[in-house]
Amino acid sequence: MLEQIKIPSKNNAELVLKATPGHFSSDRFHVNYYIDMTSLKMRQRESKLVAEVMAEQYVKKVKLDKDIMGMHSSWQSMVEIGATRTPIDTIICMDGCEVIGAYLAEELSLGGFPSNNKHHSFYVITPEFDKSGQMVVNSNIKPMIYGKNVLIVLATAMSGRTISKAIRTILAYGGKVTGLSVIFANVEEVDGYPVHSVFTRDDLPNFKLSDPDTCEDCKANKSLDAVVNSYGYQTVEG
Repeated sequence: MLEQIKIPSKNNAELVLKATPGHFSSDRFHVNYYIDMTSLKMRQRESKLVAEVMAEQYVKKVKLDKDIMGMHSSWQSMVEIGATRTPIDTIICMDGCEVIGAYLAEELSLGGFPSNNKHHSFYVITPEFDKSGQMVVNSNIKPMIYGKNVLIVLATAMSGRTISKAIRTILAYGGKVTGLSVIFANVEEVDGYPVHSVFTRDDLPNFKLSDPDTCEDCKANKSLDAVVNSYGYQTVEG
């Protein structure tokens, strides 16, 4: 493993992606960077900033000069009319993104976000998964998905397979997917849904996601540095 590099977000320079070059194995792929999501998911300040960036994808307000708005009492209603909002009722958090999900719900509330929920509050769900990686929807969770506008939040979107399974489950239980938000995305869309991300593969020089059978590092007999996932890594002893 080489020295860790730090890449500031184009949306907010205070958000930094930490990545370590090397040869790593995930559950299905090999990658040439370990992307450390620890601070972005688990540290209060960074999680809030991630949520703020994600919220901008769904609440876009008209910005007017404060002096002009002060002169015209009707400006505020015009701003609300000119604002665009994507309907969201439920936020499903995967990859340990619960802290981000909670802050995201708060950001959407502050943005005057419309919700169809009777209590005018967002559901923030951590789903269960079975051994095959399929999302499990228990009876107490079904009402939070059926007839709801659902936003899926993840740490990464590498191939889109996990997201695709989640989408199919949400649709099967009568939900409507209105957004996909991730911290780092290697793909731009999944099943026709655009992926909104804080960082993309363009932010990470020479990022490669490979099948183990076609991995260039494996062909060059380069040993694995670690086994990685969205929660961390375990080094491989040589």
